[in-house]
Amino acid sequence: MTALTPVINRTLSSQVAEQLRSFIVGGTVQPGERLTETALAEQLNVSRGPLREAVLKLIDEGLIVKEVYKGIRVRPTDSKELHELYSMRSTLERFAFREAWAKRTKEDFAELDLRIARLAAARDDGDMATVIDHEIALHSWVFELSGHTLLQASWTNFAPLVRLYLSIHQQKFGTHGVFMPENIEYCELAKGSDLSAMLAHVDEHMKLGLEEIIKSVGFQQAATKTKKK
Repeated sequence: MTALTPVINRTLSSQVAEQLRSFIVGGTVQPGERLTETALAEQLNVSRGPLREAVLKLIDEGLIVKEVYKGIRVRPTDSKELHELYSMRSTLERFAFREAWAKRTKEDFAELDLRIARLAAARDDGDMATVIDHEIALHSWVFELSGHTLLQASWTNFAPLVRLYLSIHQQKFGTHGVFMPENIEYCELAKGSDLSAMLAHVDEHMKLGLEEIIKSVGFQQAATKTKKK
């Protein structure tokens, strides 16, 4: 019997959502910037139906917000939300390491080495979008390894917002704003034997990321105000 292969079914709305997602996290539009369905439909050469389906998906992901009588806009940056995002992310990642620690294998370590190598290569190439993809993939490793379905779903919901803030940071500092020494240490601890050291590093790693992105958010907000004037 011939083996079955997965069926690839990408609807037009999913393709539109993918383009809009890249458009936003790539920094083409700024946080808080308004978007018009007419202009988007014309640029993408699609009808309003699939465009609206794509917009609804990105609203669910948290990348776009919709306001009554005002239309849609890129999610604005917010210091309170940023603190909440990073505190929750730290909590989830620490929990993921506790769940995954006893399940790690040599094959898992090899996969982690591959992911950090891909991140380093993208960083050297200066490819912002790919850097963000690989940074997300690096931190997804422990969630995948945890085998915890609800935890993985929580990370999936957080990832688009993490992408948005990483893109803001890279717009200011470029791909070399990626903390490679910290990421390398993260991987070495993840392959080590000291869970307590790993958990402490997660907190420090997130704290550093929060501090740097707060600087970037402040820069972007100031730029937006200047642009409006």
